[in-house]
Amino acid sequence: MSKNPKQSAGGSEAMKEAPQPKIMTKPLPEILDELENYIKRVEEAVRLAQAAAKDSRAAADMAKEAGERAAEAAKKAAEAAVAKVREEAARAADALRDRIDEVDARVDDLEDKVKQEAIAVDDAFLALKERHMEQSPFYQGK
Repeated sequence: MSKNPKQSAGGSEAMKEAPQPKIMTKPLPEILDELENYIKRVEEAVRLAQAAAKDSRAAADMAKEAGERAAEAAKKAAEAAVAKVREEAARAADALRDRIDEVDARVDDLEDKVKQEAIAVDDAFLALKERHMEQSPFYQGK
């Protein structure tokens, strides 16, 4: 759109072929209606985004609480497992102590029996020696 009326005919053809901006071709009320519709869509998108953010915060809070509950449950399970292992270890240690005491008592009994047998063998050797000396012709005069 040239303001010069003396423009050549070729120049006006070029103007007709070039696309005009909507503001120049559409009526103002139609442009304002489109603008208002666009603003409403943007406001709705903002509301939806805010609702989604609120929902995601709520979901994050729920996930955090669930994680904390799961961690607490895992901690309790681990503590129970440790307590069970300690209890079993204590029972095994007690059983081992009882078995050691039993073996120790048997060793003491065997030690007493071995001492008695050793004394009996010594007595038998002494008696055999005396008898041999009495009966031997080589030791009779001595």
